[in-house]
Amino acid sequence: MSSDVEPLLVDLQEAAARASERWRDQDPKAYTSERLRGLGSGTPTDWGLSKTSAEPKAAPISLAGGIPDAATQPRKELLGAMRRALETEDDSPLVYGGALGYEPLRHEIGRYFGRDHREPPSAEHYLLTNGAAGAIDLVCSALLDPGDVVISEAPTFPGSLRTIRGREAEVVGVRMDDEGIRLDELEAAIGRVEREGRRVKLIYTIATFQNPTGQAMSLRRRADLVRLAAEHGVFILEDTAYADLYFGEEQRPSLSAVAGGHGVIAVGTFSKVIATGLRVGWVQAQPALIEAMVPARFDMGNSPLLHRMLYEYVAHGDFKAHVERMRALYRRKVRTLTGALREGGEPYFDFIVPEGGFFLWLHLRPGLSAQAVQAAALHEGVIFPVGQVFYPDRDPGEDGECIRLAHSWTSADDLEEATARVIRACAAVGGG
Repeated sequence: MSSDVEPLLVDLQEAAARASERWRDQDPKAYTSERLRGLGSGTPTDWGLSKTSAEPKAAPISLAGGIPDAATQPRKELLGAMRRALETEDDSPLVYGGALGYEPLRHEIGRYFGRDHREPPSAEHYLLTNGAAGAIDLVCSALLDPGDVVISEAPTFPGSLRTIRGREAEVVGVRMDDEGIRLDELEAAIGRVEREGRRVKLIYTIATFQNPTGQAMSLRRRADLVRLAAEHGVFILEDTAYADLYFGEEQRPSLSAVAGGHGVIAVGTFSKVIATGLRVGWVQAQPALIEAMVPARFDMGNSPLLHRMLYEYVAHGDFKAHVERMRALYRRKVRTLTGALREGGEPYFDFIVPEGGFFLWLHLRPGLSAQAVQAAALHEGVIFPVGQVFYPDRDPGEDGECIRLAHSWTSADDLEEATARVIRACAAVGGG
């Protein structure tokens, strides 16, 4: 730098720094968009993380997040798939991949995850996203206007509720029974909204191995829900994140399969069946609706390199065997968890053994506060969320006090110790 330019540059930098001092007294929140004001940054549960205690009695064991067991993560196979993806003679893995995502991977997703359909969906039925969360956000961005209404199961995953509210839509919760979302209450809710001159755009449901309850909607309820939604012209937004983690011999048909692919927008992800760090998911819908969603996308697409890697992994047959191993492991974990809870937990809670997925939903006996049990459990060294965070209005109502336990991440050996800590926490609160 010349001696003539340097003093000028110093003067300009000092002047700019003095001007920038004005920002110190400004509140950044005053500049955020109106739709974000009043919307929090999300709880640890929303982000798949764990709340911890400052002074646990023992090293904490987390039953909080829906994260695949670390031992199941196929690192060697993914490394081989990545090597094959990079050995291609063209540059396509290392340049932008377009709005829809890598077509061969979309084809493989349809072949595997759409196998419950009479005619498996083609690549044109899919758009690849940043996990299922990105898929839900894209659907909401494309379809929701401020003031629209989305009806959701109650309880449900709060991260999705936060996404919906981030699009300035209202969430109306509808309770569940043993077969799934209650259709009498759903129809009544749709009627109330319509009489107010507003529109229900979406019905959000995790129909198979629901988060947080672990419940699977009955086949009859699925068919009736599809008919009811069609009668009112409301799209079903089906979150299928856990659908392939079934413990029995057969897969439950998705709502999309029941509906023949019409009127249902399904979202899925590799996060729960491989690893959450992949952040590759998808929207599945009729091709015309997929095309209509593309204008809502502004992120330049997802990683073509990851798409190529996943294609290599799925197409070479490694994925199917991997998921079968996961099912066997989680089946054993659920048996370990529920068996240990039954031994000492009868005075404090009851539960229904799930047929798949990552979660167990405990209904606490009258007199037990979920927040008090959570606090006692944190002290004991076990982490889990309370039930109220899963309700759109944070009010469990007649469902009572509940807690959610996730068995997926924790080792089978730690599950037994974790359940002992849960029971001790309940006893401490209940005076047992």
